[in-house]
Amino acid sequence: MTRPLKTACLVLASGLSKRYGPDDKLLADLKGKALLAYCLDAAKMAGFDGLYVVTPKHDPRAKLAISQGFKIIDNPVPEAGQGASIACGAAYALRQSYDSGCILLGDMPFVTPAYLKGLQRRIRGADIVFSSHHNRQQPPAIFNRKALAMLAELTGDKGAQSLDLSTLNINSSELPDDLARDFDCVDDFKG
Repeated sequence: MTRPLKTACLVLASGLSKRYGPDDKLLADLKGKALLAYCLDAAKMAGFDGLYVVTPKHDPRAKLAISQGFKIIDNPVPEAGQGASIACGAAYALRQSYDSGCILLGDMPFVTPAYLKGLQRRIRGADIVFSSHHNRQQPPAIFNRKALAMLAELTGDKGAQSLDLSTLNINSSELPDDLARDFDCVDDFKG
């Protein structure tokens, strides 16, 4: 019998939200709670072995995450972009001996625990399981140790798509429209 994979959930919450305006979009109210709280709730219910939020240590987002039982992976340079944030999380997961890591964006409130559990089931035998939305590979995505090591080398604002993934075994899971929605601007919160 093969042992279960030990998987960390790495919620990215370091973005500067420039398109949103002067306020923090991840702490903005969406139907009675902070946008980031939806993502945290889904991650908690998905059964990951470790729960982490990549954000600056003394950021108000960190306070929310800690109150929800998450550990903080300090991103000392959030202005460096998403790739640098992913690298912080991936390097940490590798140091903590996780078999795989799920990259989850803090501004995608409608991703469900059931969807995340499905991704976890698909990683065995694959190097990466991307979500696929309108033929585009995107987060949430799970990466095995080999792929996490590649993510740990990212810099700047480029994500996994900037890497040469041609030697990896990649699976995908269709992300329905109602789960794929992310929030970038004030108008996204209306309606």
